[in-house]
Amino acid sequence: MEFSFKLYDFMKDIDSNPQTVVMWAAFGVPLTMLALTFPLFLFRKMGLYPVLKPYYSVLYLSLGISWILGFITQMVLFFTEISGVRMALIWIVMFFVYFTFCVFKRRQLNSWLDALSKAKANKQ
Repeated sequence: MEFSFKLYDFMKDIDSNPQTVVMWAAFGVPLTMLALTFPLFLFRKMGLYPVLKPYYSVLYLSLGISWILGFITQMVLFFTEISGVRMALIWIVMFFVYFTFCVFKRRQLNSWLDALSKAKANKQ
């Protein structure tokens, strides 16, 4: 019996075009962050922002870290000619590591971000 999905073809495309992983790390992550701002705007208008703020900060911090560091590592891996599937797996593992770190250190990160925003407000 044959699988009905095209995962193998997708993996072959990534392996033959590793620059797609680099482009995802460079442009896909910020576009994802931009796409997530619309629901955040709606939640602010509905009054749900204080409830969802810790979860959005976890998501945005992990995406931001994986955007910057992920792009750097993907560029290094691209120039060392690592296969595209390995590059994609490395990026996915990096994102999940950053995400789990942000989940477990959520309170400390939120207090740090609040302190930064208060210091910035006092400075102005």
